[in-house]
Amino acid sequence: MGTLDGKAAVITGSGRGIGKEVARIFARQGANVVINDVDEMVASKAAKELESEGGKVVYCIADIRSLTDAQKLMKKAEQEFGRLDILVNNAGLARDTLAGRMSAEQWQLVIDINLTGAFNCIRAASKYMMKKGHRGRIINVSSVVGLAGNAGQLNYAASKAGIIGMTKTLAKEWMRYGVTVNAVAFGGVDTRFTAVKDTSEEAFGEKTGIPEKAREGMVERMQTQTIFGGMTTPEQAAQCIYLLALPEAEFITGNVLNATGGLYM
Repeated sequence: MGTLDGKAAVITGSGRGIGKEVARIFARQGANVVINDVDEMVASKAAKELESEGGKVVYCIADIRSLTDAQKLMKKAEQEFGRLDILVNNAGLARDTLAGRMSAEQWQLVIDINLTGAFNCIRAASKYMMKKGHRGRIINVSSVVGLAGNAGQLNYAASKAGIIGMTKTLAKEWMRYGVTVNAVAFGGVDTRFTAVKDTSEEAFGEKTGIPEKAREGMVERMQTQTIFGGMTTPEQAAQCIYLLALPEAEFITGNVLNATGGLYM
């Protein structure tokens, strides 16, 4: 038997990267999973892959910047599985540049996806989770940058710090329903967002990665300042999120799990 048998989970931004690995481990542990992405080809491929591994998985194309799309996403879980137990707010984006050069568009896109997107999903999930004795889980993906800041990431740091404030507030509001609300702050995770920009994929009209020198500096810090001496893999990151979804984590709420391998203490 799996530890999440019968639970229904929505994971935003789960067509690839950390989100996909969260979907994989949840499905392996018996959860019914809704994969979400803005790219149907990516979402469909991920769902088929996890289905082939024996998971009960569906996908939903939704841009969480829209409350209507967020509502559609939560409704998908209810329609397919009859319930919504776990929401992982994982979808995110970076648009890095120094504050004085940051455009209004770069600021707003990151805030809209990372912070407003999570708010929209929480608001949409409230219909299904604000019920006495629900005992659900909200797990928000933050970052070490939201704890410590980082030059060139004013928008991203603001969004991830905002996630922490949102987490602590919602934990207090939804305690009465038995819903735990926690955040996970990651350090350097090896995804398309930390790849070398010249070779990375595009998202919302721009390459997703970072400059080669910035990537080299990140890798060096992770090699010299973390417990296992390397970038965090998406699989390792997913395990940290899974910990907070476990039945044994029912007494943990309003917390930020610092999952940086010692990069930040």
